Order: sequence, then structure tokens, then C-alpha cells
Amino acid sequence: MDHDSHSKQFVYVLVKDYLKFALDGSQSVPATSSAAETLRKAAALFQRVREHEFELYIKQLKLASIEDVKRAFPILMNEISSDGKDNWGRLVALYAFCGELARHLRRRGIPEEELVEDMAQCMAHHTWTLKAAWIQEKGGWEKGFVDYFKQENPGFVEYFRQKSPRFSYAKLAAVTGIIAAFSFVLYQH
Repeated sequence: MDHDSHSKQFVYVLVKDYLKFALDGSQSVPATSSAAETLRKAAALFQRVREHEFELYIKQLKLASIEDVKRAFPILMNEISSDGKDNWGRLVALYAFCGELARHLRRRGIPEEELVEDMAQCMAHHTWTLKAAWIQEKGGWEKGFVDYFKQENPGFVEYFRQKSPRFSYAKLAAVTGIIAAFSFVLYQH
């Protein structure tokens, strides 16, 4: 693996690790990096909290194939920061949605290996194309991303230690951009 967390290859490996984790549902395979471990935890949180909404969006957006994902992902990615406010929470929420989408597509009969490979390539390409400068400006995946969820947001760390935590308003606010993006995309189609 390319260990430069500013590289497109790093993003691809990170996303691929997360999609496999989202489909497997366990931590039987160690994460590929500290950023991958952080993404697993943060995205799993969003996925659990927003699972029913994500399923509704998938159904309403009629996302039923890899081609649909390739069409929708860049639109969603642009829309989540259309207000000019990028943040790690919005990116994680989008990835969490894609994890739920991967499970949906697997249930529709798309082979897991093809699904993970194609989605990871699409997600990495658009993340790199649209967010690489912002990610680097914020310290990169291994520093900025990991620190954001460990130090600036200790509530996320505490969340993973509790059995039945409450989800705070501040954490819900991080999802607002992606919920608005899904609504926008729904009305465009």
C-alpha cells in the first residue's frame, strides 16, 4: 500500500477497506491503517443511526446498480459541500451511506468482489478529484481525519465505549449536509 495519505491510492485502499468492513459487519480483518480504523468506527456510527433513512434514500433514488452509483456519487459529493462548508463528518456520512448502498446492491445480486472494487474506484476517484486539496489542508487522513474523531470530538470515542449511547444534537448536525444532498438529488431525478 502507498503510505502517503495524500495519494489517490491511499484513498482507494481506505475506501475498499471500509466497504469490505461494511459488507462483512465484523472486525475479523484488521484495518489497513489508523485512518481505516477511524473510518470504520465513525461510519458504522452514522450507518447505525441513519440506517432507515439511508434505505429510504436508496429506494427513492432507485440506486440498483454500480452504474447508478457512478452517476449519483459525484452529485452527492458535490452537494454535501454546496454550502461551502466541508467537514470530516459530512464525508464520513457519505461513506456510511455508500456502505449501506453496498449492502443493498449485494442483496440485489451484484457479486461482492465486483461491487467493492467498482465502488472503491468510483469513491476514491471522486474523493481525490473533488476533496484532495481540502483533505490535505485539514492534515490528511492519517493526521487530520484521525485527530478530528479522537481529539476534537471525544464524544465519538465515548460513543464507541457505551452500549446504548445517546446521539447528541452536535453529532446530528454533522449529518445535515448529506441529508440535504440526498433531498436535492431526489428532486433532480
